[in-house]
Amino acid sequence: MIRIAVCEDEQILLEQLTDDIKNILNKHSVIYSIKAYENGNALLAREKFDILFLDIAMQPLNGLDLARRLRARGDESKLVFITAHRQYAIDAYDVQAFHYLIKPVDLKKLEAVLLNLCSILKGEYEHALTVCQGTLVRRIPFEQILYLEVMNRKIYLHKNEEAVPFYGRLNELEPMLPDTFFRCHRSYIVNFNHVNHYKKEAIWLDNGLIVPLSRRRYQAFGLAFMYYLKERGDVF
Repeated sequence: MIRIAVCEDEQILLEQLTDDIKNILNKHSVIYSIKAYENGNALLAREKFDILFLDIAMQPLNGLDLARRLRARGDESKLVFITAHRQYAIDAYDVQAFHYLIKPVDLKKLEAVLLNLCSILKGEYEHALTVCQGTLVRRIPFEQILYLEVMNRKIYLHKNEEAVPFYGRLNELEPMLPDTFFRCHRSYIVNFNHVNHYKKEAIWLDNGLIVPLSRRRYQAFGLAFMYYLKERGDVF
């Protein structure tokens, strides 16, 4: 499901844009949820969305300042600005805006932008793991994940320079991961893409970190890793 928010301080325009978005997505059978906000402060207090349509000239918090606050707290939503003023275009790109639509919004242009965003998000969903940290939702590309570890009832997703904690169970998470991931220990799942070598009780990753390998999973790990290398063409 694609989660969308529309933020516009003019009620009539807010309702019109929200209805236009619904009609386009219904026409193309896209599964979505959409929420409408009349001010940026209300939006800041809510969960993360996949797509944000923001009016720039809002009060008391304008769309650009709202976007800056969202980016500062790690929000990676796709931003589409709606405004009657072209002079804000450069500022919009400073907050990594996906697009910039001029009022009155052309329906064909809105449809093209929406469908493009839906295509991009679909690709991201298929190649990333979505984790929830309170109200913050993050999508982390599988290729960036070194390994996952359970500790004190939390899962820690390890990247090169960050450990991302979130609540969950490895048993529930494991089926969501591609074949390049392997449950090498009761408390660990490792990404073959980052395995350098292994021995009976340990796996060395390409950044020097060591992940435990349980004895009862050693043989299965070896077979799975060999299959992975053959699939990549590294073993003949």
